[in-house]
Parts: sequence; structure tokens; C-alpha cells
Amino acid sequence: MKDHFKEIVVRVTILLSLCGLLVSSFSAFSATETTATTSINRLISYNQYGGGDVAFTVVHPSAGCDGYWINKADPGFDANMSMILAAYHAKAPVRVHGLNDQKWQGTGSFWCKLYAIEHIQ
Repeated sequence: MKDHFKEIVVRVTILLSLCGLLVSSFSAFSATETTATTSINRLISYNQYGGGDVAFTVVHPSAGCDGYWINKADPGFDANMSMILAAYHAKAPVRVHGLNDQKWQGTGSFWCKLYAIEHIQ
């Protein structure tokens, strides 16, 4: 009886380990996509869609993100919007980081949720 119980414990442990490995492999697919140094070439602001979404594209997007978006409800919206506007008007070089697991529903192509934007000198 004890051997049977030990065998069950070992099998459950192996099963849980495999489940953990499977979950961690799925999270590897949701990563941050980063552009090379680029500039913002299109800026779109929606009055009602998504509750005030702002979307933009860059000259050299990352391989997995055709564009980037933020939502007015995002905690960093004001700071990010300020940096996006400044970079757009100054045609300043930026590096954009997007989350490829949060696709924007406002387009048929793949636009990533903005994670961060850097001004580059």
C-alpha cells in the first residue's frame, strides 16, 4: 500500500512539473517586441473607440508589431502620450517596446500594446 501511495505521489509530482513547464512555455510567447531606433510616422486618436485609444506607427516597426496602441485608462497614458506627441512633432528618434500578447482590436493587422517608449539622442 505504501509503495502504491509513493508511486501516486511521484506521478502527481511529475504531472505538476510538466504542467508548470507547459505554462512557462506559453508565457514565453507573450514577450516585449522592441524596435530599432526609428521615428513615429502616423498618429491616430479615437474619440470613442476603446474609450479613447491612441494608435501610432513607426518607420521601422519590430517584426511582430505593425503598430502600437495605448488606452486612456492606462496608468501611464498621460506621460506616454506626451512622449509620443513630442517625438511625432519633432520627428525625434525613438525606440518603442510593445507587448505582443495584447493585440489592438481596431485593426486587421497586429498592433501591439505599448509597453514603453524611449527618446533616443
